[in-house]
Order: sequence, then C-alpha cells, then structure tokens
Amino acid sequence: MSVKEAVAGTRERQGRIYTIGVESPGLLGPGIVDLDTADLDAPAAEEAAAAEVLVIARTPTDLRRAATLQEALPDTTRVTIVVEQVPAGCPAPSPSLTPAHRWRRLTELRVSRPKANAWRVDTAFSIPIPAGRTVAAVARAFAGNRLEATAAPVPVLAGAGAAHWRPGDPNAAIAGVDGPVPIRIGAPAGDLVVRTGTPAAGWDGAETPLDRPLPESLTWERIGRPGGAALVGAGITDITMIPPVDDRSVNPAGFLSVPTRDMADLVTRDGRWAVVLDGDVLLRLPASGAVTDTDVASLRRVRGLRVDWRRGHTGPLAAVRVIASLAAAGVPMVTGPIPVWAAALGPELGRLLAGVTDADLADDLRREEVSILARRLALRAHGVHGRYAQLGAPAAQTPSTSILLATRRPEMVGFALAQAARQRGVATEVVLALHGFSRDEPGVAEAVAAFEGPLQVFPAEPGMIFGDVLNRAAARAAGTHLLKMDDDDWYGPDFLADLLLAHAYSGAEVTGTSPEFVYLSSIDVTVHHEQVTEQVSNFIAGGTILTTRAAFDAVGGFRPLRRSVDTQFQHAVQAAGGQIYRAHGLGYILRRGPAAEHTWREPIGTFLRRNKRQWRGFRPNALMELS
Repeated sequence: MSVKEAVAGTRERQGRIYTIGVESPGLLGPGIVDLDTADLDAPAAEEAAAAEVLVIARTPTDLRRAATLQEALPDTTRVTIVVEQVPAGCPAPSPSLTPAHRWRRLTELRVSRPKANAWRVDTAFSIPIPAGRTVAAVARAFAGNRLEATAAPVPVLAGAGAAHWRPGDPNAAIAGVDGPVPIRIGAPAGDLVVRTGTPAAGWDGAETPLDRPLPESLTWERIGRPGGAALVGAGITDITMIPPVDDRSVNPAGFLSVPTRDMADLVTRDGRWAVVLDGDVLLRLPASGAVTDTDVASLRRVRGLRVDWRRGHTGPLAAVRVIASLAAAGVPMVTGPIPVWAAALGPELGRLLAGVTDADLADDLRREEVSILARRLALRAHGVHGRYAQLGAPAAQTPSTSILLATRRPEMVGFALAQAARQRGVATEVVLALHGFSRDEPGVAEAVAAFEGPLQVFPAEPGMIFGDVLNRAAARAAGTHLLKMDDDDWYGPDFLADLLLAHAYSGAEVTGTSPEFVYLSSIDVTVHHEQVTEQVSNFIAGGTILTTRAAFDAVGGFRPLRRSVDTQFQHAVQAAGGQIYRAHGLGYILRRGPAAEHTWREPIGTFLRRNKRQWRGFRPNALMELS
C-alpha cells in the first residue's frame, strides 16, 4: 500500500494524519498536521480519542522527533506508522513488547515493507491508548530497541519545530508557546524551557524560556533586506543558536574506509544545498539543515565533499547545522576557509575543517584520520549532551572506567601502565593483576610507583586460570565501565575516549575495535588489514573490550578458561541479547610475537594475509601520536 493509499484510507475512516520530515506535506491533501511546523500542546484530558492515527516520517531520524512530541498525539485504538526512506542497515522496526500496560491491550501488530527502502508498522489495541507511545516504541525499534537515555535536564519544548532541540527523547514535555510548564505526576514536567520561532509576548510561569530561532527562518533573503544586518549581529555566530545533532541517529555508523565513488560537491541548487556528483544530484538537504541517517547513508560511498560556501544552503544557521551534522557523521569534507558567518561551528572544528585538502582525502588512511578528528570535535560540540551543557545545564557525568590489566610478564608492567596513563579526557582507574609474580620483580615496583593515577595492584597465583584472574580484577573495579587492555599492545591517547563516544552513539553494551593494525615484532613489519568498522559486529579484539558493568555482571563475567576468554565473553553477550559495536581501529596496534607468547595462538602467516598495506619497521598512524 502506498503512502497516498494509506492517507486516503485513514481519511475515509476519519482518522488523524501527521507528517514529519516530509517535503510538501500539503500535496497529500487537506487536514494533515505537520509536526515540524505546527504549534503543539498536549491534548486536553477530556479530548475524545481519535478513530485512528497515521504518522508519516521521511526517515528514522525524523521519526525520532515525532517520538519527542509523543505527548501531543491523541489516544486511539489504531496507530499506523510509515517511514518512507530507511537506510539499508536499519533493522526491521518491530517494537519491544514489554509487560507495560499499554502493550497488554495490543490485539494486532504487523510490520511490513511497502517498498524496498520503506517500512510500515500497523498496530491495534482493544481500548484507546496514547498513540505517541507507539510512535516512540517504533522509533526505538529502528535502533534495535536500545535504551534511549538522555541526560538531564528534562526539557519543556514550546513552539513549532522545537523537537529539533531534543530529538528522540519521549521524556520531553510539550507546552504552548505562552506556557505554562505542564504538571506531570505531581511535579513540573521539565527543568528548562526551550521555545522556538518568533518569541511570544510573555510566558505564563516563573521560568525564563530560552528563545531560539528556526534555522530555516534566518534566510539569506531576509538578511539582505533592510535591517538584516542586525539579525547577523544577534547571535548568528553563537553555537547555542544551532539545534543539536541527533547523535544517536546521525553519527559515524556505516563509515566506509575504502570509498568507491569520487569526490562530490556540496553546492546551492534552487536555494538549498545539494550534493552533486558528475552532474547528478545525489541528495538535497532539508531546508532546516536537519541531516538524517538516510542522507548520510547516501553519501557513504563518496570519497568526500567539496563545500561551496557561496549563499550556503538556505541561510547561515541552517548551513552551519548541515556542516556540523556531516562532520559528526564522519563525512570527509574539503571546506577551504570558514566564512565569518559560520563561526558557530566552533573554533576547533572550524580550524580542523579549514585545513583539510583534496590530497588528504585522496589517501584512504589519511582520509579516515581526518574523518575521526572531525567527528570527535563535532559530536562533542554539537551533540545533544554538549549543546545542553553549553546552554548552562549541568554537564553529564563522565563515565568511570576501570582498566583491567593482567600480565604474566614483569618486564611488560611499565609498558602496560604507560599505555593506560596515555588515556586523556576520561576518568579511569587501573586494576593490575600480577599473574605469577610479585612487586619485587625488577622494574615492577618502580613502574607502579611512577604511575600517577588511581591504581590497585594484586597478586594472582601462577596456576590461576586466566579467566578467573580477570574476574578477580573486575571484582575490585569501581568503574561503571570495564576495559580489558593487553600488556603488550599500543593504545592511542584517545583510544578509550573514542570507545566511550562510540558507546554513547551506538547504545551497544560492548564496544571495541578490530586488530586493524598489527606489528609483527619477529620480522619487524607493520601490516594494515582491511576491516569493516563502525558497525554492529560479532567480533572485536580481546585487548579492546569495553563493556558496561551491568552487561559484564549479566553474563557472569569471563569464563574460567586459560584462553579464548575474549571470544567466549563476546558470544555470551550476544546470546543474552546484547550488542557489540566495532568502532574505528586507528587508536590501537596489536603487537604480535611468536605464537607461543600469546593466548591467541595464530601463526604469523595469518597476519600477513588480506593486507591493504604493509611497511618495514614499526609504523603507527597519526592518531597514535607515537612519532
């Protein structure tokens, strides 16, 4: 059934129809409420239930904004959700049916594909239930039904387009443009009011709303009119005027380290930015600058974008939003000098992007290095948590990570602790297990004394099984996350910070990376394997396993085995329904000596196969910061 047929059927049954992210929704006929442009408020308690509700979203990213607005949707017994353009990597959007009372009333659930890149979900209930809760559940389903945790404060959103300021947060409250803050379960429903559009005359309440313009409303035409110069001076370069990137949806997932298409151009066509390759338009960006997961997916095979800043997009705020979103997704760009009006990108991101050249993107490895540097800055400066911290909200609590280090080699203690000490921008402790030796071994006491961070050291008997040693280390750990590091591998200074970032945007219980770079010490050769990264996977390198404490405890930790503890742990997590996310591999180098020295006893020839490159000697990439 096509979208037009779904609209016709809902209209015939006198249901209500909503769109979000859909261009020209008026073409679908009269009586349609566009959730991006309507001033919304929660339905009155006495409002009658709708006969049925149809929600049409262009992409899963757009549906996440509808989830934010779930309180504004009416009660009904039938909810249909159609998402027109879905990236190939998205799972089927089958909502997680919990014992919550709303699902007990479910009488029908059908998930279907009306066409190759679209999904449709039909639900029916025995009594009217809030339609928005079904919308939120389906939005979560596109991301694998992960927990959608968003840091405080709980926002109150007012005005058309306000959902752009808190995408994918069904806990957000909705208010009219004049207020007041609604009451939810006996308390004010939110902590901070964000109001979009033209500021209203006042606000009914003691709160002071943060008034923010719609990015698409500040157009180049408006700036060119009399008085437009005042608009440019009124916060156009303020980063807090840009809605945050929906980093749980627009992020590096799906990045391809070996692109198959040439450079494309980001140029203005018909008043908006479009991506053009060999004369063909691959993509037209939304007027609001709200880049979606589907937009990013369409660019993954492109080597990079050359940005034409002249009359950039629909206006300066929307243009900055596009560039920040593409950077957060890891899309490589050659921007040239950043215009003064685009200073809201932030000084660090602006400097980095301005320095990227075509030559950088011509080399696959350098291209990925540039992408990683840009995505780090963009995700932190323009992601949801970062934006609310810039608005004055309390900063999200930094996860604490306990690094588990178990070694049988006294001579490697100093090296291993040095790798842990390199980690920056993170809160860590090290739990060091001396497996079969004591602090009295030469060099051990000195290495322990020289380590400046929190450190626990304990001895393990020589005959203790490796899995038990790791579990004893974990039992001493205080962190919310556990990171297993090996004693002889190299770790870049942002290795852990990047894994925590990947954990945040992927929602996976376990993150890590593959052994993409390997130093073969016995023959003094560094090899670079071709690996697919930035995706949900069934394998990561054992020396890179970062897990939440909850997931570790849920599967009982490591099995009591002498080897293969890493693969067995990963298997257990997946068998329990957890996900493993493989992040980029440029912050880790596996050291490989004779097979007898390792619990993973693969012959050296295994590491010489399927190489993209190999170099004589030790050859770290730039992100390792070892040269």
